[in-house]
Amino acid sequence: MHPEIEETLLRTAQEALANAAKHAGASRVGLTLSYMDDVTTLDVRDDGAGFDPARVGGGGGFGLTSMRRRVDRLAGTLEIESAPGAGTAISASVPAVARG
Repeated sequence: MHPEIEETLLRTAQEALANAAKHAGASRVGLTLSYMDDVTTLDVRDDGAGFDPARVGGGGGFGLTSMRRRVDRLAGTLEIESAPGAGTAISASVPAVARG
């Protein structure tokens, strides 16, 4: 995998885990990294407090904004699903570009 993709997925995972620990009060977090022919996807789900993404600027708290910017830079997508009391799921998909 291209180093920039590796770093983007690592930083996204770190931020999602930090958010789960710091803000969500989650007792469980699951992280999945999936490799497909043309895309690599990172999914992070927690059972924490959750939040209303619309009330945080469309899911744009500082950490979430950083994740979105990193993924967008690589022509990827970042999806955030959450609701108060229902935990949070973050999915980052980026093109699978091999190391040069």
